[in-house]
Amino acid sequence: MTSTVRFLFLVLLLVLLAAVLVVNGGPTSAAAAYTVSASASSSAFPVGGDGVFVVRLDGAFSAFPSFDYQVQGGTLTGVVAVNSTGPTSAEGAVHVTRDTAGTALLTVSLSGQALATAEARFVPMGQVQVRVKLDAGIDAAARTWRFEVLNTSNQVVASLSGGTSGDAPVANLTSAALPYGFYTVRQVLGSDTSTACIGSAFYEVIAPVSASTTVELAGATVQAAFEIRPCAALPGDLQVNIPVDTVAPGGFGPGVIGDADVFPGETPINDVRGARQAGDAPLPPRTGDSPTDVQTSRSLATAAMLLGALSLLTIPALAWPAVAAARRSKR
Repeated sequence: MTSTVRFLFLVLLLVLLAAVLVVNGGPTSAAAAYTVSASASSSAFPVGGDGVFVVRLDGAFSAFPSFDYQVQGGTLTGVVAVNSTGPTSAEGAVHVTRDTAGTALLTVSLSGQALATAEARFVPMGQVQVRVKLDAGIDAAARTWRFEVLNTSNQVVASLSGGTSGDAPVANLTSAALPYGFYTVRQVLGSDTSTACIGSAFYEVIAPVSASTTVELAGATVQAAFEIRPCAALPGDLQVNIPVDTVAPGGFGPGVIGDADVFPGETPINDVRGARQAGDAPLPPRTGDSPTDVQTSRSLATAAMLLGALSLLTIPALAWPAVAAARRSKR
């Protein structure tokens, strides 16, 4: 093998090595730069409803990868693209449904390699409804009542609130979907509400006893009824203080709708436009600094450097036959 052939063979090996680095260098570095995890957003989801997985990235990345999602035991219904949540973190979401009780398994992969898995439970669910009635006259003041729903582990799984008044003495409140089972519904008593008209109580809960009841959720809904009535100590002149509207017509203020009081030395400002000065124009969108653009620029710079290095190696190789021929002619 002549020296020329050996030299050309060495150059060819260098070219092949450079091509491998260009093709595989980016993904290999990106794969090692961050970690991927997946988890269900709730401990359980309703059968036939929407289950949500959270897909999280932690680490360093210049662009968001395009993951592949496979679902076993359920149906993929939608994907929310990964978006940045911090300097070194990003999150996306995968929506899944299942028509029967059971488990759905999500697998997150990239280029055929599984990176993370997570499970979601789908169980029969229903809603707990609270019906609260104020046993008072038409002139009763408006009042807001609070309730809590607890599971068998005495954990609060739902907080509800609703108001009653003399012209709307009944309020119906509904919880979010909850798994089938037994629940305790209790009213949150304040300083002026009690289970009896004693002390400084203005209201008493006459049903259920102790302002708490247990219900079994075994269908679409189950109801817990509460009844409240005022005590004799309740003042009869409770009023609501409403802020004075200085621009409303009809005797409530000196102005007219659409007009605002102008004080000396102050320029009126349109309520919709806010404090933006007239003539200000919105700034154009920023361009050229997205993760994709940064990655593209780096790839182009890397390719240019490699091409320059290959040129330095290839030009002498191409010129070598001419130099060798010239030397042989001089001999």
